[in-house]
Amino acid sequence: MTKVSSTKVKDTSAKVLFIVCACLSIFAVFGIIAYILAASIPAFREVGFFQFLFGSAWNFNTSTYGILAMLCSTLVVTLLAVILGGVIGVFTAVFMVFWCPDKFHIRYSGNSKFLQKTVAWLNKINLRTIFDQIIKLLAGIPSVIYGYFGIIVLVQGGLVYMDPYYRGYGVLATCIVLAIMIIPTITSLTKNALEAVPSQYFEGALAMGNTKAQAVFRVVFPAARSGIISALILGIGRAVGETMAVQMVSGGSVNFPTGLFIPIRPLTVNINMEMGEVVPGSLHESALMATGFVLLVLVLIITLSVNLVPKEFKGKRGTKVLHGGGEEAVYRKKGLVPEILKYCGMVCAAIIVISLAAVILFICINGIPNISWNFLFGGDSYDGNSLAPAFLTTFYVIVFTLVIALPLGIGAAIFLNEYAKPGSKFVKVIRTFIDTLSGVPSIVFGLFGYLFFAKIFGTNVFAGSFTMVLVILPTIIRSTEEALRAVPMELREASYGLGASKIRTIFKVVLPSAFPGIATATVLSIGRIVSESAALIYTAGMMAVASSSVSSAIDPTNMGSTLTVFMYSFFAEGLAYEEAYATAFVLLVITLVLNLIVYFIQRSVKKKR
Repeated sequence: MTKVSSTKVKDTSAKVLFIVCACLSIFAVFGIIAYILAASIPAFREVGFFQFLFGSAWNFNTSTYGILAMLCSTLVVTLLAVILGGVIGVFTAVFMVFWCPDKFHIRYSGNSKFLQKTVAWLNKINLRTIFDQIIKLLAGIPSVIYGYFGIIVLVQGGLVYMDPYYRGYGVLATCIVLAIMIIPTITSLTKNALEAVPSQYFEGALAMGNTKAQAVFRVVFPAARSGIISALILGIGRAVGETMAVQMVSGGSVNFPTGLFIPIRPLTVNINMEMGEVVPGSLHESALMATGFVLLVLVLIITLSVNLVPKEFKGKRGTKVLHGGGEEAVYRKKGLVPEILKYCGMVCAAIIVISLAAVILFICINGIPNISWNFLFGGDSYDGNSLAPAFLTTFYVIVFTLVIALPLGIGAAIFLNEYAKPGSKFVKVIRTFIDTLSGVPSIVFGLFGYLFFAKIFGTNVFAGSFTMVLVILPTIIRSTEEALRAVPMELREASYGLGASKIRTIFKVVLPSAFPGIATATVLSIGRIVSESAALIYTAGMMAVASSSVSSAIDPTNMGSTLTVFMYSFFAEGLAYEEAYATAFVLLVITLVLNLIVYFIQRSVKKKR
């Protein structure tokens, strides 16, 4: 075989391999749907599909299965959370793009050198960057921590006194916690949508005599409406699929959401509460799988509806302003509303900062006093509930997941960016399935892992790792694709000009240049693995605190708990709240460190450019 033909064989083989990696998302989505549907059929057949969907009673002791009350609870708290979180998130994004100052402008005329240096340092801080990091930190905090915060601060610290029955749990607590959790998604996507509007829109409106607030809310905002709608839809999907935090504050009772303080049980909570009690192969198990299938269909409809939103939408008022038409006079008459909306953005930004500060202070005040060397690195949990077994299990899951997910995700990104024809239907299909996979709730991944991977490997680290591969794959593909897209085309052309093949160019030129972006994807994936709980409880396992030990965790074929699951077990047992706070602090520190790593990687890339 000649050198030329050998090169062609390598290029063709690599292309086929990359196509397989890209198609993995398609196989994963169909596999998840098929397995959960197959497991749901006995319940649909025995109970009846319409009785299951529209029945209001759920009692596994009497084999009565109806999810209408839980479905209504899911939809109501999601709607309320999106209204609250959407308003705060959208207005915060507007503030970040148009009114957030780049730096502090503090003046100090005193003689204190310390204060002079402090003021000089503060004036160098980029406030836009600070807000970006706040949003990312809010997004990275594990849901279990939000659940703890919701119980102690929201429920026991305030809502219990507003509840006539002195419970505090229920609809209001759930929607507040969900709103805080979906704010980062809505804020970041809305910010991207506003920044994508051509600057001519804003500048043209100012040139017509409109104020800044009028230009923003009468011109730019309508032009970005499609992106804002997509952000809200994805926020809905995020809220519908949340499990752990919702379970902690919802109350867990099967009721219709007829009041703000009515204890409820959303679909995800129902699955998580009863999966530990099922008998394999029973009608009860099938009913829970059917619940997961309804949840999956609901989330898929929400996620896919993003594609139905028009990609470009120009508001009538914005268009008229840009082209004259005397519309500017109308704006001057109604100029008070945009000015009020401007201050709404500032208030919403302040709410986000206060929320993050409250969560961090709550965890630090309660967690730091309970941190000790023995708690972190003690031999076994018998000796004062050590985190050592959870650290080891988390490490195993991270390593095994990345070893599998990184090659698959990078391979898929290489095909989409380097081989696929832009705008082809095949590429659109793959991207649609990647987006669909990213929208699948964690609890559904857990059910699929329980049905598929746990049956192959048993309930252990390997089953949890393979499940997490599906969870983080969309993140790796998207981030790597962006990194590859940022590599200048001149580098590829120069490599081809020197006689290098396509595959050699990719591995010797493109991938090294895109390494910072791939490193960012890796760090983000680690953060997702560390913060995940619902997908790992049914696959890696949930060890009781008292039975967990390093000697058991050393063997990855044994059942084990990651840090977030271990923290949840502290709460579930109800006997180790101090250890739960300490674990929350450890998770918070890990989240902060991972965010800082991503920040410095991105900063170094910007400096090189």
